Amino acid sequence: MENPKRGELTITLGEKKYQARVTMDVVMRIERSMGMGIIKVAQQLSEAEISTEQIINIILPVVRAGSNNVKEADLKKDIWEAGLVAGITACSEIVAMVLNAGNDEGNDQQVEDQLV
Repeated sequence: MENPKRGELTITLGEKKYQARVTMDVVMRIERSMGMGIIKVAQQLSEAEISTEQIINIILPVVRAGSNNVKEADLKKDIWEAGLVAGITACSEIVAMVLNAGNDEGNDQQVEDQLV
């Protein structure tokens, strides 16, 4: 079960679903590979100025952080088969999660553990 407050999400690319995770390390990898900060990445995404290579650079580290042993070539194939819109949608979900990180109070799992 995914917990968005811990950066967990499901990336859907056509028939393929990946359990993924956004962490600070992942954000730093995305920024490094893109050569810009995450706010600029969000801006480029909103202006539809994103390349297929950048789509891979955003999705791949998030999918790998979700404990998926996926090769770049396999992810490229999944995105191609699902369509570029699915790839861009996944990027949007990832960036939205990054931008909203830290805005939640507490952790649902911690609250549940305290109640038990």
